[in-house]
Amino acid sequence: MKILLIHTENIEVTKNKEATSNPQDFKEYIIKMDGLILVAFVSVEDQDTYDTDIIAQQGAKVIEEAILLITGFPEKVRKKNEEIRQYNKKIESGKVKGKPRKSIELIKNREMYQVDKILVYPWAHLSKFLSNDANAMEVCPKIARILEEKGIEAKYSPFGWYKSFKINCIGHEVAEMYRDVKLYIQPEEHIETAQFFVLTPDGKEIEIKKDRENNILPIKEINEDFYIFLKSELGTRRADTGIEPAHIKIMKEFELLDFEKNSDAGNLRWYTKGVILKNLIKNYLDDKLIDFGAIFVDTPVMYTVKSKKLTAQTARFPARTYWVESGNNRFLLRFAGDFLQFDMFSGMNLKPSYFPLRLYEWEQYDFRREQEGELTGLRRLRGFVMPDFHTLCKDLDSSVEEFKKQYELDQSVAEDLGIKDHLIFRTTHDFYKDNKSWIKELIKKENKPALLELWDDRYYYFVLKFERGVLSAQNKSGTLATIQIDVESTLEFLKEKDGKKREKYNISFIDNDGAKKHPIILHNSPSGGLERVLWGLLETAIREKERIVPGFKTWLAPIQIRVLTVSDDQNEYAEKIMKLLNEQGYRTDFDDREEKLGKKIRQAEIEWIPYIIILGKKEQENESISIRKRLIGKPFGPKKNTAEQINNIKLENLLEILEADTKGYPKYKLPIPFRKYSSKIFFRK
Repeated sequence: MKILLIHTENIEVTKNKEATSNPQDFKEYIIKMDGLILVAFVSVEDQDTYDTDIIAQQGAKVIEEAILLITGFPEKVRKKNEEIRQYNKKIESGKVKGKPRKSIELIKNREMYQVDKILVYPWAHLSKFLSNDANAMEVCPKIARILEEKGIEAKYSPFGWYKSFKINCIGHEVAEMYRDVKLYIQPEEHIETAQFFVLTPDGKEIEIKKDRENNILPIKEINEDFYIFLKSELGTRRADTGIEPAHIKIMKEFELLDFEKNSDAGNLRWYTKGVILKNLIKNYLDDKLIDFGAIFVDTPVMYTVKSKKLTAQTARFPARTYWVESGNNRFLLRFAGDFLQFDMFSGMNLKPSYFPLRLYEWEQYDFRREQEGELTGLRRLRGFVMPDFHTLCKDLDSSVEEFKKQYELDQSVAEDLGIKDHLIFRTTHDFYKDNKSWIKELIKKENKPALLELWDDRYYYFVLKFERGVLSAQNKSGTLATIQIDVESTLEFLKEKDGKKREKYNISFIDNDGAKKHPIILHNSPSGGLERVLWGLLETAIREKERIVPGFKTWLAPIQIRVLTVSDDQNEYAEKIMKLLNEQGYRTDFDDREEKLGKKIRQAEIEWIPYIIILGKKEQENESISIRKRLIGKPFGPKKNTAEQINNIKLENLLEILEADTKGYPKYKLPIPFRKYSSKIFFRK
C-alpha cells in the first residue's frame, strides 16, 4: 500500500462518472469537509488484498502516526528552541565557544497544526502494481471505520469513480508526507510466557533462574562455555556496535572473501581460496544428501507476490525483503527456498509410497534485507548461500522418526566440518510432555547439555524447532543447522482465532485408505548458511586460540600441503613433489621464495596449512620427504607446539596418511597460478 498524506484547509470532492464496470456504491455526489483535514490518498497494491483487515489496520496506524506528527510538531519545535536557548546561554557565559544558534520559527500559526478530520481517498496513481481483486475497494472504508472507532472523525471517497476535488495544502513543515506500507502478517507470539530449562545428558531438567537484575544464576551441572552460551541466547541479542567481529581480519588476510563496496551492505565478494571452500562444502553436502535419499531441485531467485499461497509466508517478513521490478510486474528476491518448493509440492501427484519425500536445494543466493545495525560480518548478511532441505512426512509420528534421523545427519555434518556447537530445543509444553523421552535420548547420545524453551501454545508454523548454535570470540551466539517440524504449511487453509481462513499451500495426497490428507514438513538446513559456517569455524578458532591449534580440517583447507626447500638446490625436486600431489587431487603449493626456511615455516603456520613438506639435501638424496603435520583441533603441544614432525618418509607414506585424513570427502583442484608463490595471485593490496 502506498499513502500520500496532505494536510489541507477544507476539501471538496465531486463524484462525476463511473470509472469501472463495478464502482463502489456511494450515495453522496459531493463530499465537503470543513476545517483542518488530513487527506490520505491510498493505492491498494497486489499483495495487500490477501487480507484487507490487516492492511487497513496498518494504513490506519500510519494515519494516526501522521496526526501525532502534525499535532506534536509545535511542541517539538518548542523543545528544540529551549535547547538552543540553553546552548546560547552557555556561549554568553563563556562555558562553551562558538556562535549563537538561531531559534526555529514555525511556518504557520500554532493553531494550524491540528487535524480535525480525515478523508481516505482511493488514488491509483501512486503505484503501478495495483490490486485487481474486487476486495480492494474495501480497504478505504475499513480504514475510515477503524479511525472512527478510535474517536477520529473520518470519511472515505468512493472507489471506481472519476472525481474532481478542491484541496488547499496548508504548506507547513509536515503538511506533505509519503508512506510505503507493506502487508505484515505477524504471528501471535508467546515468548513472554516461555519457560527455559537446561536438559543434561543424564536426563535432568534444570529450570533456568534469574536474579533481580535479570542475570542467569549459575548452574553447577554445566560448563563455562555453555553457561556463556545461555547468557547470550537469553540476554540481549543486540550486536556490539563499533566492535569488529574477530573473524573479519582473518577472512581478509587469508584472502577468502571480503565485503563488496559496490553492492548493498551485507553482500560479499569471494576470492579464489574462498570459492574453493564454498564449492567443497557444496560438493560435500550434495554427496551427503544424495546418500541420505534426497532428490535435488533448483528454483528461481525471485517470485511473484500475486500468489496468495506465497503471500501467506512472504508477508511475515515485509521489512526484510528485496523488491525488483520487471515491466508492470514486481517480484521478491527469495527469502528462503520454502515458497517455490512448497508451491512445487502443491502441484505434484503425491503418493503414499513417496514418503518420506526428501527434497534438497543449494540456494545461491537468498536475500534478507537485515537492518543496518544487525549486519555483523559473516554472522548476519543481506545476501547469502543457504543449503535448504525439506521433507514431506506422512503424519506426525513418521515426522518424529524422520527428525531423529536428520538430527544425526546434522550432527555428523557439524563433526565433519569441525564445528563445535551447542543444542537448543524449542517446543510447546504439550509436545514436550509427549516426546521428552526421545528428545532426552538424543541429548544423552551426543553427551551435551541442551537449552529447552517451552511455550504454552504454538505461535508459528512449527511444533518443534531444533538449533545448533555457536559462540563467537565475543561471546555472541549464532544459529547454524536447524530442523523444524512444520504442521501448518501443507494445509489448505489455516483458521485463525477470529474464524478467518488464511490460504496455505494445500499440499495433499490420497492415502491408501482413500482419504485426502496433508503431510507434515520438516525444514532442515543441515549445516546452516554457508557464510555462517565459515563464521563459526573462524570465530571458534579465535575463541580457543590459547589452547587449541586453529585450522580447517584437511579436506576443507584451501591449501592442504605446502612444499618448502632448505635451499634452491631442492627446487626441481620440490616442483616434482608438488606436481605429483596435485595430480593425486591434493591442493599443494610450493613456496619458492628466496627466504630462510624458518620464515617460510612461520608463514605456513600463519596460514594454517595442514601439512608442510620440508626438502633438504638428505631428502633429495634419499628421494624421501620430511613433514610437519599440523595438530588441527587438538591442544597445543609442549611449548605451544602446533605440529607433529615426521622425518625421512617416502611420498607413498604421505599419500597413505592423506588418504586416511580425507577419505570420504570431496576433492577440488587448486588453480595452477596458486601452486607456486612466484605465480600466486594476490587480490588485496
